[in-house]
Amino acid sequence: MRTVTHPLFLYDSAPCGPHPVAIPLRLDTHRTLPDGLRLRLRLPQARDRVDVLELLARRADMAADELDVVRALRFDPKTHTVVCATAWTGTAETMVGIVARAKDGAVPDLLIADEALAPGVGAVLLGLFDGAASGRRAA
Repeated sequence: MRTVTHPLFLYDSAPCGPHPVAIPLRLDTHRTLPDGLRLRLRLPQARDRVDVLELLARRADMAADELDVVRALRFDPKTHTVVCATAWTGTAETMVGIVARAKDGAVPDLLIADEALAPGVGAVLLGLFDGAASGRRAA
């Protein structure tokens, strides 16, 4: 089976058709922070490795090597949900946060948020999982 993405859900393409398997999150959407900055929420991509390393470099209290970042960006959508938050900072789209949670987990396994650049991004990323029943298949 191969996994394909849809703007609303993650799907498994099975012989009988696509079936939602992950926590139903509205992805590839925008959220506006209280200061007016717009966040774009999306699934991570392999090219995000450099952006996540730069995000970690802006956070003096966090450190990770490249292998940790690659592991965070390569995930099985049947068992984990990973969401990136980017924001337009005037010159380019900048990674301002990433969150990862196991499908059966109550709290995120990983949350990195640049609150200096995007105040409130951590709350938005945590709020993605509010009301989403882990393990429930969406109809």
